[in-house]
This record gives sequence, structure tokens and C-alpha cells, in this order.
Amino acid sequence: MNAMLENAFSEIGAGLEWGRGRGFEIDILSPRGAPERYRIQEPWGDRFELEVTDVSPHLRHLVLDVTGPSSGRYLCGHDESHWFVAGLVRNRRSVTVRGAMESLKPIEVLREERRKGMKPACGLRRNAVFLRQGEWFFLPRPKMCVSPLAVERNGELVRDGRKPHRVDELYYNRDQDETFVRGRVRHVDHETLHLDVWYRVVGNTEMVSTPAPAPPFARNPVAEPAQQILWLD
Repeated sequence: MNAMLENAFSEIGAGLEWGRGRGFEIDILSPRGAPERYRIQEPWGDRFELEVTDVSPHLRHLVLDVTGPSSGRYLCGHDESHWFVAGLVRNRRSVTVRGAMESLKPIEVLREERRKGMKPACGLRRNAVFLRQGEWFFLPRPKMCVSPLAVERNGELVRDGRKPHRVDELYYNRDQDETFVRGRVRHVDHETLHLDVWYRVVGNTEMVSTPAPAPPFARNPVAEPAQQILWLD
């Protein structure tokens, strides 16, 4: 089994090492001065099976299925400059790479793509509906205006204790539980986005080990939004 999995990860250009521990884990190792690689921890005493259900060398992605006490399905792949692993939610799991990528899109994105008649799996990091940076999707709202009093400068988008995505301007609408950003969106592992208008921010659907913060910003809550939003399409 180990040799088959190592071959599958090798097909997408990724290294893989094994370990033992209390439960199943899959993670990315970033050794100083060495290439990133995946690490799979096998649980002591538990019987479980691992199967790669699909490999896409062109996209540098694969789907890993885990059966046992810690069952799950994961999309593993390369995004811009780093490897990642994303747990697929149970009711949207797919055995194919393309299907898994689609399953990570939030419902707001899928709904808008259907409304525009777009084909599935159209655009990996951007299309007519969204821009994406890591786990965050950005949906344009070009006719939206917000009072400067309601805008947080130098805000952050943070999820599951990960490195923050820093934004020039952030507005959180408490009534609708929606976050919007404008200006630069920066992250150490991703190309900077430049947003000339307001964009709604929606996180992908991946399983996370701890609840995502709500709202998805790290500092200084903004003013009450009821009187602050001036016009929204």
C-alpha cells in the first residue's frame, strides 16, 4: 500500500514520508532548506485503508480516501507555490480531482456560476464569478458603496489558525454576517490580489480542525453597519 501511495504522490511531484501515532493524520512538512513534502501518520493498532481514487499530474492534484476509525477524503495538491491538503465535507465528497475541486467551492460561488450558465470546473483561481486566494473566494460587488466610518483599515482574514490574509480595507456587515474587502489582499504564500471595487469574501468548504472565526477578521470590529452601507446592488 505504501509503495502505491508513494508512486501516486510522485506523479504529482510531491514527496511522501510515513510516521506512527495515536491517530491518522496527513500534513505538510516544511523542513528548513529542503523541499516541502507530505507526511502521513498511521495510527497504532487501528486497521485502516488508504486509496488514491484519482490522480491529475497536469493539475498536480490527487484525491486520497481513508477508511477506518478516522475515515475521510482529502484533496492533496499544489496551489501557486506550496502543497496543501483539504478535507472534503461528507455530503460533497468526490472521487475525482475535478469533482473535489468543485466541492470546495462555496455554495454562493456555485449558485452564481449556474446563474451565468458556466460549465463545472471553469477556472481554478479566477473566472467571471470569482477570484480566489488560498481558501478564500472573492465575489465582485462593483456597485457597492460603504461609508468610510464603517471600514477597517489593514484588516485580516484568518481561518483555523493559519497565516492571515492581509487586506487594505475590510467591511463586516453584522446584520447579514457578510464580509467585504477592497484594495490589496496579501499573503506570504500567494500572489497579491488587487481589488478595485468591493468584493464579498466567502471561505471554501473544506473541513477544518477548529471552528473558523466569525466574522473572518482578526482585529477591531467595525462600526454597526445598519446606517453605514450607502448603496448595494
